[in-house]
Amino acid sequence: MIISFRYFTLIFILVLFVLIASTIMSRESGTTANESLTEESERPINELSECQLYYRNVFPNATVYGRFENHPVTNTYTGPIAAVDEDSHAVAKRFYSYHKAALEKGVTFAGKYTISDWAYTGIGQMFAVVDVETGAVYPFPYVVDWDFEYRADSNLIVINPIDTMYKFDATSDESDVVCDAKWYGNMKTYYFIFEDNEFTLLGPEDISDLQTSWWLSPEPMMQ
Repeated sequence: MIISFRYFTLIFILVLFVLIASTIMSRESGTTANESLTEESERPINELSECQLYYRNVFPNATVYGRFENHPVTNTYTGPIAAVDEDSHAVAKRFYSYHKAALEKGVTFAGKYTISDWAYTGIGQMFAVVDVETGAVYPFPYVVDWDFEYRADSNLIVINPIDTMYKFDATSDESDVVCDAKWYGNMKTYYFIFEDNEFTLLGPEDISDLQTSWWLSPEPMMQ
């Protein structure tokens, strides 16, 4: 009886040890995966995946028309956050909750603005620049196919930045997309600056592949 009890206790301890070890390994694996994904998305331009290089070579993405450090904004607004100005544009009232949520984050773009964005499944993203000081809303006139990039200390906006396309890499565990440029085949990288409450196109000049937003249709100025 004593031997049987000791045997049962030993088995219980072994099972408990295996469960604890499995839990620790699972957590470490999850951390490694997250860190790997972060490192993947933040890779410098000279460490692009094969798929990213393919897009850069096939489409007119090789020319860089603007860099964040070349379009700096040195002054940052630190005053009170305004309410959404619903009279500034039809989009202000139509997507009020998105703009309100964006304003609550404070300045995230060009020293005194924040970015409000919303998506349409199967169509793409749309976004607007919102003035943190006045609450005025300035919608971007085109649909974004893939993604866009901006910074709090620059007035440059990069549409479809090539270095965020890591999920197109067929060698990645995160994707089964074959890198043959058949998905978003006409996608290009575009560079805009936001100045005097207007979007100015830096390049490329050909914007025929950009789909005009349903809410706005003027052509951007070309610098």
